[in-house]
Parts: sequence; structure tokens; C-alpha cells
Amino acid sequence: MNELEQAYSNAKRQQRMSAKQTRRLKRMSRIENRKHTRQFWLRTTAWATSCCAVALIGSLSLQNTLNDFELFLTKIEPAEFNTEQYQSIETHNLVEGEYLTTIAQQKQQLDNSLEGAKATLTEIHQTYGKLIHSEDGAWFIADCQNATLIEVRKSVLDELNVPKMHDAQLEQGVLLALSRNNQGQLLKIAAPTEGNNLHACP
Repeated sequence: MNELEQAYSNAKRQQRMSAKQTRRLKRMSRIENRKHTRQFWLRTTAWATSCCAVALIGSLSLQNTLNDFELFLTKIEPAEFNTEQYQSIETHNLVEGEYLTTIAQQKQQLDNSLEGAKATLTEIHQTYGKLIHSEDGAWFIADCQNATLIEVRKSVLDELNVPKMHDAQLEQGVLLALSRNNQGQLLKIAAPTEGNNLHACP
């Protein structure tokens, strides 16, 4: 056992480093530690810089996208409220507790109907009749086509600007031209000119 301990002590003395070797080893260890520390900080800084760059690029991209979207929204014209595309408008309302529904036709449709009505009214049919009696309030005309007595009241005579009998020097039995529309309404009563009074139906 003593020989073994002695051999171990001898080997330990032979393997013991000198003070110079120890200092050199410590210096190399510190340099290596600094190198690892520097590499760690470099890697950490590079990673942090990369993350910041990615975040910055993402933020700029998002900002550009939002700006483009806002610009797109400003260029969109709001749909104009236009009721002319509808033929009729149905309105529901409560007035003093009573439910009311009204349906209004559009002006264009009404204008078209009015134009059609005007066209119908302006289709003129010519007939003839004899003036058989006149009063201050009415003329009585016998239709030449059939056995019909036409009574024309003063309101219509005034509307048609028919001259008074004594002003136009009209006689009983004089022939008159009657212009009518499709609904039979009188549009004009034409008396013959002075000196050309006709009395016979055509």
C-alpha cells in the first residue's frame, strides 16, 4: 500500500504544472470565456435586430395597406338614393294611431300616362250639326249623323271661346262643325264665316 501511495505522489509531482503554465492556462480560459461571451452577445444582438427589422417591415406594410384601403374607401362614391328606378312607391305610416298605406306612381310613368291621354284627347273627330235653339245659358245642336240633340252649356261655350250668336250673326238652323276627341268631348265649335252660312247637312 505504501508503494502505491508513493507511486501516486511521484506521478502527481511530475504532473504538477508550474506557476507559469497555470497563469497561461487561466489566461487562455479567460480569453475563451470572453470569446464565448462576445459570440453570445453578437448572436443575441443579431437576433434582436432581426426581430426589430421584421416588426418594422410588418408595421410599415400594415400602415401602407391601411392607407391604401382608406384611399380606396375615399374613392368609392356612395350609392345615390334614386327613386326613379321604381315604378311606384309604397308608403306605410301611422297617423294618430291609424295605419295608412299610400302608393304613388312615379312622375315619368304619370307623364307617360298623361302624354297618352293627351294623344287620345287630341285625336280629333269632325262631325256636323244644326243650331236649332240658343239661350243665354246653352246652345242646342241637332247632330246631322243621328237623331241626337246636343246641349252645350255656357261653361263649355266660354271654355271654347264660342262667340255669342248675335255677335257672330248666327241664325237658327245654321250648320256648325263640331270637333271632338275620342271621349266625345267637344274641342271646338266652328261657326261659318259671315255671308257663308250653311243650312244643309253634308
